[in-house]
Formats: sequence, structure tokens, C-alpha cells
Amino acid sequence: MMSKRLVRVVLVLVSMLLVHFTATNARSDGDEALVVTAKLMEIPSKFPPDDLYDYAYVMRYEVMGGPLDKASIFVAHYKPRQARSKIKDKMKDYVGGKLRSFSVGDVHKMKLAPDLKKIWKGPLVDEFAATDHKSVRYWCLEVDPA
Repeated sequence: MMSKRLVRVVLVLVSMLLVHFTATNARSDGDEALVVTAKLMEIPSKFPPDDLYDYAYVMRYEVMGGPLDKASIFVAHYKPRQARSKIKDKMKDYVGGKLRSFSVGDVHKMKLAPDLKKIWKGPLVDEFAATDHKSVRYWCLEVDPA
């Protein structure tokens, strides 16, 4: 039989694990976040001005390493004209990282949510939709230079 002290220790550890698991999943709106390193392959057009409306912009990446190695993925970034650390509006809980700007050829480490529609309900600039509307669009929760 376990002592009361040991039972308390086990309960505290289980509670800490549950808090950690909940905090890890909270930013991805309940879905497990995916962490990838990927090269930005395509920004199909100029970003819209930020003062017109809030929007997310889809870019194409090629994953480098891991289970998705060499896969082409589509990632939506909220207001890509702004440095990630400068976003302080209603989306601040869903956008983070140290990246200041986006340039084709750069390599990024990203934390992605697999269900964009659970997080973003606003305008989506997705020029890939005409030729590929079936592929998953990931929401970028966090992006840093790799």
C-alpha cells in the first residue's frame, strides 16, 4: 500500500502533466500542433495592405526532414507584413515567433495547427485554391528563422 506522501507526489505529478498537455494544445485550438522546418518556396503575389482589413495569407513551403520530408505544404500567416512579435490584436494568442519578414528561399521553423478554420474565420488570401483546393491549409501559430 502506498503512503499518503507518495500518493500526494503522484497526484501532483499527474496534475502537472495535465496542465502541460492542456497548455501545449490550447494554442492550436484543441488539435495537436505540428512542428516543422521548411523552406519558403512561393509567395504568389504582393501582400495586401494591412490597413484595409485583417487577413491571412497562404504561402507554399517545402518541408526539410522529419515525417513530412520534401512534402509541399500550404501555410496561412496572419498579416505577413508585420513582424510576428508586433502582432498585439485579437490574434496575438494564435500568432507568435521572432520572424520579422517573409522572403522566398528563407528557411523557417514553424509550429502549425492542422485545422486553419478552427482558428481563422476571416478573409483568406489563397491564390493556390484555384489549382489545389484539396490540400490542407495549416495555420502558423509560431514562426522563427531556422
